[in-house]
Amino acid sequence: MNLYTPEGWLDIDGILACGQPFIFVVGGRGTGKTYGALKRARERSIIEGRRFMLLRRLQSQVDLVNKPEYSPFKSIDRDNNYLTASRPLSKYTAGFYEADRGEDGNPIPKGPCLGYTAALSTISNMRGFDAGSDLDLIIYDEFIPESHERPLKDEAAALFNAYETVNRNRELNGRPPAQLLCLANANDLGNPIFLSLGLVNRAEQMRSKGREVWIDDKRGICLIILQRSPIGNKKRNTALYRLTGGTEFSEMALDNSFSGEERSRVHNMPLKEFNPIVQVGEICIYRHKSEGGVYYVSTHTTGSPPSYGAGPVDLQRFRTGFQWLYQQYMLRHIVFEQYSCEILFKKYFS
Repeated sequence: MNLYTPEGWLDIDGILACGQPFIFVVGGRGTGKTYGALKRARERSIIEGRRFMLLRRLQSQVDLVNKPEYSPFKSIDRDNNYLTASRPLSKYTAGFYEADRGEDGNPIPKGPCLGYTAALSTISNMRGFDAGSDLDLIIYDEFIPESHERPLKDEAAALFNAYETVNRNRELNGRPPAQLLCLANANDLGNPIFLSLGLVNRAEQMRSKGREVWIDDKRGICLIILQRSPIGNKKRNTALYRLTGGTEFSEMALDNSFSGEERSRVHNMPLKEFNPIVQVGEICIYRHKSEGGVYYVSTHTTGSPPSYGAGPVDLQRFRTGFQWLYQQYMLRHIVFEQYSCEILFKKYFS
C-alpha cells in the first residue's frame, strides 16, 4: 500500500485502493489527512459523479465548516485554482458545490452537489435523508476527540447508525459498500470507536512494533497508524516543535504517541500463578494465588470468570460489582501485561 506521495503527504488514492469499507488513519498533525481526503473527494465527484459526506463529531463543528471563512476547502481552492462554495440544505447539513465568482467577489454555487456535511451528534435527525446511490465515501474527520471535547452518548453506535443512513441497501442492490474513511490525530488510544471495535490492543501493538498498516479482510477493516511521515519529520525543525520538543504535545503531533497516557506497572507474569476474577471487554483481571494483594490484567482469558461486554449497560454492571478493583489500581497493586491493558482498564471504569 502506498501511504505517502513522492512529496511526503498522505496518499489518499493509495489508501482507498485497499478496498476495505472501514479505514482508520491516525497520524501526526499537518500530514495531509483532511486536505488530501477532501481534495480527492472533490475531484472524484466532478470527474466520476461520486459524492461524499464530510462528517464531524459535533453540530457546532459542522456549523463552523459550513461558513466560507472556515471552509475546509479554502487552502485546497487556493493551491489548485478551484472555487468551492457551501449552501445550507437543512438545519443540520449543507452541500458543497463548484462555484463561479460573482460581481461582488463572493462565490456563487453552480452545478450538482459534490458532497454534504453532517454531524455525528445530530445525524439521527436525518434518518430520512437520501443522498442517492452515488454517495460512496464518508470522511469522518477528527474522529478521536481531544480531551476537552464533550463525550457523545453511545458514540460508536452513533457512527454505525450514520454509516447505515448513507449505505442503506447498496450491497443488497449489488453495489459495493460505501467507504468510511476515519481520520484523526493521536489524542486518545482508548477512544470510543477503538474500544467498541476491539482495536485498542491492535493499535498499541502496531505502534510499539513500528507497523503502519494492518488489514482484517473478514471484518473489512484497514487500520493505519502513521509513524514514518516524511512531512512529520520535516516539521521537527519548525518553530513550534523546537519549542515543544520532548513534550506530550510534540510526541502526539509528530511521533503518534497518544497523548494523556500514564504508565503504571507493565510486565509479563505467568498466568498459572493467578486465578481469574472477571473478564470485561478485551481484558481479563486476575488475583495472585498466594499473594492475594497482587492483581494482574491480561488480554488472555483462562477459566470461566464472570464476563461483561464493552457496551454501556454491561460496563455499568461491571463497575457496580467490581469498583473495589479500581481502588487496588490507585494503590498500585495491579500489574498490566501491556500498556493497552491499562488503557482499557481505566476506560472501563470511566
